[in-house]
Amino acid sequence: MSLPPELRVLCFKLSSTAPSDLPRLTPTLLRHVSCCQAPLSSPAGNATQADASASSVLVHKLKTQLSTLLNGKSPEGRFAAVVLIKAVVEVGGWEILHGVESWVRGLLSILGKPDAAAVKELCVMTLTKIYSMTQQYQTLIREITTPTLPTFVTSCLNLISTPSKKVSRGPTSLEEAVFQSFAMLVPRHTAIFRPFVSQIRVAIRPFLAPTSSDTFFTSSSLRDSARRLAVILHQTAAKNTSGEEWGKAVRGLIKDIHTTADHVFRAVVEDWESSAGYIGEAVDVNQELHGGSATSEDLPLWIGIHAGVERLTGRLELLAEYLKVETAAPVAVPLGSIMDMATRMLSIAIPSPSSSAAKSEARLHPAIDRDERDGLWVGMPQIYVAALQLVDAISIRLEDNFLPLAQESFDQLAWVFKYGKHSPEFRLIAYVVTAKILFYVGQSFNQLQCDKLTGIYQACCQDLQEAHPNFIDIAAVDDAGSKPQGNYNAEAFLRSRVTVPTEHRIADPALNDAARDLLPLFLSHLPQQYLKLATRSLVDRTSILTHNKDAMLASVLNPMFANNGAALPSILPHLSREFGHDAIVEILLRPRMPLVPSTATRTIANEAVGEESEDEDMELNPESTSIPNNNTSTPTPIHQDPFAVVPQPGFGSATEIPQHTLLHHSTFGTDSSSGAIPSMNGNFLGAKESSGVSQPHYDQADDPMAQDSDDSDDESVHLTMQLDSESEDGAE
Repeated sequence: MSLPPELRVLCFKLSSTAPSDLPRLTPTLLRHVSCCQAPLSSPAGNATQADASASSVLVHKLKTQLSTLLNGKSPEGRFAAVVLIKAVVEVGGWEILHGVESWVRGLLSILGKPDAAAVKELCVMTLTKIYSMTQQYQTLIREITTPTLPTFVTSCLNLISTPSKKVSRGPTSLEEAVFQSFAMLVPRHTAIFRPFVSQIRVAIRPFLAPTSSDTFFTSSSLRDSARRLAVILHQTAAKNTSGEEWGKAVRGLIKDIHTTADHVFRAVVEDWESSAGYIGEAVDVNQELHGGSATSEDLPLWIGIHAGVERLTGRLELLAEYLKVETAAPVAVPLGSIMDMATRMLSIAIPSPSSSAAKSEARLHPAIDRDERDGLWVGMPQIYVAALQLVDAISIRLEDNFLPLAQESFDQLAWVFKYGKHSPEFRLIAYVVTAKILFYVGQSFNQLQCDKLTGIYQACCQDLQEAHPNFIDIAAVDDAGSKPQGNYNAEAFLRSRVTVPTEHRIADPALNDAARDLLPLFLSHLPQQYLKLATRSLVDRTSILTHNKDAMLASVLNPMFANNGAALPSILPHLSREFGHDAIVEILLRPRMPLVPSTATRTIANEAVGEESEDEDMELNPESTSIPNNNTSTPTPIHQDPFAVVPQPGFGSATEIPQHTLLHHSTFGTDSSSGAIPSMNGNFLGAKESSGVSQPHYDQADDPMAQDSDDSDDESVHLTMQLDSESEDGAE
């Protein structure tokens, strides 16, 4: 093992550079560390005698320099030491891990010093990496993790629970780093974290479902990390009770969602009735809308309809997180209560702008002012999205067991789609859920259920056309309501009205991808006889104009028939023109092209098959060993009927079996001496001229036509099997 020069350069720069200048050299130093994996991860005994002493001296020098910087008085030096220690541990592995106890204690001391938040965040990440890598070594767990991990948890909780910092500046990335660290370490060391569960719950509670009523802003990444940690904490329960703790938390969260919905939905008189036995609480409509802080374990206070909508959606997203995160033991999911609650969230109808209060589909409470009602209508799409995301999480977790819930979910989605389709976020999750529903139960839909998809497929085609750069407007969707007149042909798919655009929309790649994935399912997972002609034409036209190969393939493979039973023209020409180079399209265009080997290949194959067949004949028919197996023996009587099959004893030689093709009499006739037959390349060959190719078992010395076999092989390559029967008649 040669000693890398980067190790010498690394030690030289750490010793010759002032600590205050090390932060700007940190990227270069990290590159040097990554090149020193061999000396850092290999024991000194594995190196050659010449390099052993030099390598061990340099590695020891590097460790000493990092320890000096870590325990030094320079904040810049401590910053560089923390970064380099993490890199050295990752590169060195066991050889570095068994000696990091002093580094761990130095890193823990930095968490209590008045260093910058970035340095402390790096300390948390470095310690988390060390604790994770020691998990596979029981000796290191006893020597390093068990003695120091409680101190680490206490220091982190002290960092994120300082009241003055939260009030003045709000949460920082340090909280996110701590939550992610705890989420990684809790499943590995549940017993150590068990005494700190109550403190951790208090620390993460403000970030689980933040609202605009809070005095600080919570980023989405911090919120997600806090929710994941809240779900993982159930694993700290006593032995064999983590599953019960998980179920208890889920049922309590469902009840909290209903309680929040009682306040948020007080502006309407709900028609929903719980099938799980929930009875709503009475809400005082004369007081200002508020909620939360009912108990010490409740989430913070929220005030106003907008904050209430945010709290409700936050709780729904937290419930979806319970279904996404893995559990330590089998759990019982209360699907009935969850689906009952989701049905309630999707049962509030948003009145259209043109409808008056008297004609609104939702019954309004007369004691609630208009401002609160308008705030509810604005926030309902967010509630729809959160409820559908919960249904999507259920489908992902249950997989095939989602089948019994698919029909109920489809009915709710089809009903609520017209109220939330103006929201791109709603359409995105609606397309995702619809695709999964069609995958499971789409083939069993009846006429009424297919008609419920009208709004969904129209919106899907509209989103695809708007996102495509070649489109000026979405007038093609307007043609869906009119029945095509006259003859129906494939070119009619491309005819659409082009108008001046009335508005410009920002394309969402995720929405476009979801719509592209859903479009083929309208053709492949729905009974096509229940689709209207306008529906099929819109989907086909959109697939052609947006170059959606999967949708075009689904259209070709699932043809549609008119009322008179005639099949409508296929869009296969468009598919072959657009994706002619694709292998799947090539297979679709040429499904049964036979493999015709060359003369040399056919001769070798026939000889090999002939030898195997002779051995099998010897075993199966011992009395027939006297039958000569050559081409000069008495030929097998040729049957005049081209449809007859020659009986063979056992498995005869391949050269003795004439390869007959079932020919129709109206095509070639029964007279083998008829005129020439045109070949595939346009030349005309006589029947006798092609017989030399189709009868390779005749001796070339006796066969006057054998001399032309090589010349006619390429010309009659596609007619070889078809002319066998006629060639035998000509040979007579």
